[in-house]
Amino acid sequence: MEFLYPNMLYALFALLIPVVIHLFNFRRHKTVYFSNTSILKTIEQENKKTKKLKDLIVLITRMLFIAALVVAFAYPYKKNNNAINNNVDNLIAVYIDNSMSMQSYSSEKTLFDDARSSAVKLVENLNQAQKFVLLSNDRNPINEYPMNKDEMLIRLNEMKTESAPASFEDIYNSIEFIKKKNNFKSASLFVYSDFQKNMMKVDESKNDTTIQIVVFPLKSDFQNNIYIDSVWIQSPVLQKNLTNEINARVVNETSNDVKGLPVNFSLDGNVVAYTTVDVVANSHSDVNMQFVIESDGDKKAQVSIQDSPITFDDEYNLVLKVRPVINVVEIKSNSQQPIANSQSSYLDLLFEGDALVNYQAMSPYNIDQNVINNAQMIVLDATANVNATMQQSLLDFASQGGSLVVFNNEETDNSLLYDRLGIKPKALDDNVSRIEYVAKQNSFFDDIFVKFPENAALPEVNKHISFDIRNNNVLNIASLQNGEPFIMMSRVDKGSVFVFSSTLDEEWCDLANHAIFVPLMYKMALVGGGVSDLSYTLGRDKYHNINDIELLQDDRVSVRSENGLYETFPLVENRSKLKYLYFFEDLPASGFYNIYKNDEFVSMMAWNDNRNESEMSFYEKDDVTKLLKDKELNLLATIDYDEINSENMMQVVVRDTALWKIFVIISLILLLIEILVLRFFK
Repeated sequence: MEFLYPNMLYALFALLIPVVIHLFNFRRHKTVYFSNTSILKTIEQENKKTKKLKDLIVLITRMLFIAALVVAFAYPYKKNNNAINNNVDNLIAVYIDNSMSMQSYSSEKTLFDDARSSAVKLVENLNQAQKFVLLSNDRNPINEYPMNKDEMLIRLNEMKTESAPASFEDIYNSIEFIKKKNNFKSASLFVYSDFQKNMMKVDESKNDTTIQIVVFPLKSDFQNNIYIDSVWIQSPVLQKNLTNEINARVVNETSNDVKGLPVNFSLDGNVVAYTTVDVVANSHSDVNMQFVIESDGDKKAQVSIQDSPITFDDEYNLVLKVRPVINVVEIKSNSQQPIANSQSSYLDLLFEGDALVNYQAMSPYNIDQNVINNAQMIVLDATANVNATMQQSLLDFASQGGSLVVFNNEETDNSLLYDRLGIKPKALDDNVSRIEYVAKQNSFFDDIFVKFPENAALPEVNKHISFDIRNNNVLNIASLQNGEPFIMMSRVDKGSVFVFSSTLDEEWCDLANHAIFVPLMYKMALVGGGVSDLSYTLGRDKYHNINDIELLQDDRVSVRSENGLYETFPLVENRSKLKYLYFFEDLPASGFYNIYKNDEFVSMMAWNDNRNESEMSFYEKDDVTKLLKDKELNLLATIDYDEINSENMMQVVVRDTALWKIFVIISLILLLIEILVLRFFK
């Protein structure tokens, strides 16, 4: 037997009190005179023996009463190596997985409700002096400070779902940090989760023998799910009053084929397109729908299906940005000269008078960075010699979704740019040739050619720069008769870089006078979105591009939910001359959020739940046990789902046996004995 509060045993010195009372009779005696004392002496001798026995019994019962009461307050318990450490210097941590997958049902309650009710019972069975922390996926700092039992029960009852998933490794490292920060000698971690396979990352978890782990694998009765995995649009830049196309991937995580599943697409709450899809069991299918947008600005869009009982992933939110114009910037050394004398004036002539395109030329020695940041396509003329810093800025522009087009002549020096792409200019080739091959199968040409003639007369090339392609990421989408590349395309993160082996000058080639020139340049402008992502994922994304929002130093940016009940003030960061919003914490739920500058609406963004939560792949009880033990973590017990609310479970993991109650009962019995002795012992 051990004691939770051994210092209380010093109160056993109180046993001296009844001894002192017994040795010193403080009552005053009254003398009564009798005429004949012979009989009284006999009675006195008999009563004296009885009185001593009575006083001795009372003394013993009083001392035992005090001793039992002191021991009860010292909180005695029976040592049990298979139970948690119940000392006051042991921190109790309860982790409840409040991700979306925990909304799945078991019988009539969700897994989350089952976990919370079991955790409440667990906390109620622990002693009052224990300190608690409540861990969850949203990592609310209020819950991660040590609290007493009553506070812990309040926090448990206030918990909600709809949080992004967290890995077991993050939870384990968190409790290790909290334990050390608050100077606890040890900790006990209770884990309630459905243990999706994508959350059980333990590779980098360090074994801490002072942390005991008890896991409660929860299992849903419904492990079938159909969901929208991803959504994308055909063109990064949507055009008003023209037909646009949206694509969606529907995943079937069931053992049955699905036929004729309705898929709806809505804009600003109105269904504008719909289709049906057939999905084979345990596979996926892609669908596409066409739609027309009639006005500019941000459009709140949503692709949706109907599936039960798991519904959080049946909708996919996105924001479609319809720009009134496409900003095209050409950097050329002679940008101030008249068009007739400009070597690369063809772009000016091409886009002149086009309401869809805002064309602007600038000198490499006088570059307006704001214009560059707001462009969708930047054309670097062969005459523009830009330094390494500017070349890196152009690469950053492309990586953010822009389209960078580079022309070359024998004097072009873009060494840093080409090194990053993995290409190298070799020499000038002045042999007359012709474009012979166009990679029609490449998605870049999907909507340029309706039908490409077999023997089409392609542009003639008088001279060009020979290039050596050293990176598999660089595609030769148009080549000459000798096999050398004429147009090279490279994906750079979200954007694209197009490198021509010549200029548009007629001395080099007649591309600018060919029919292919117009659709080619327009398509390059269209693929250069240069805009924010269509949507963001809770628990994964932290940054949002706001480069198209003009901000002054004192401007205040805030983000609010549609209903106005949630508002946050993210940090505005400048990275690579681009502006971003950085979110310190995850937003509370999926949906649409409005961005305000000084309380004025300026933009909109869409957030979705992590689709990793939609994968119906879970670890069983034995798998969890093996995984943690193989990592040599201090696993105390793995509790069956059927026993998470049973008294047997509490006895297995809680050291709080009823020894203190036994001593309270003993003290009450001793008190009763003393009363009976004083009342009836004659």
